[in-house]
Amino acid sequence: MAKGGGEAVGDGLWRELRLEDLCPFAAIRHFHLNPSFKHMAGVGKLLKQAQKMQRSIETLQTQIAAKEIEVTSGGGAVKVKVTGAGQFLALSLDPEFLKEDAKFVSDTVLQAVQDAAKQAKAYNDSEMQKVTTAFQMPGMF
Repeated sequence: MAKGGGEAVGDGLWRELRLEDLCPFAAIRHFHLNPSFKHMAGVGKLLKQAQKMQRSIETLQTQIAAKEIEVTSGGGAVKVKVTGAGQFLALSLDPEFLKEDAKFVSDTVLQAVQDAAKQAKAYNDSEMQKVTTAFQMPGMF
């Protein structure tokens, strides 16, 4: 027998590996729950709540994407339609409006597009806030 409990084989040391050598926790035969582990039950509840919140958010995202917002500018000469998710659906211009100064037309269209994007974002944020507020998790933010 070689020093260390193994036997010498060739020019190296051969030693039987035990599970305890690889994982120190494998030697634990009896595991008693520490009182601090009682909080682990709360983790399961927290996980279920997070899964429920995720399903609610997915449903809400579908509803937001289906919501159409129409914005008008230039006294109704420019109409922009956008979804609550921010996808632009339509842009319509009054043919009489196109006879105006090109810079005025351009500025008015740009303003309508920016306003539509702003309204879509506000709607999206507002709806998402409702869901996330309903699922406030203790100890989080």
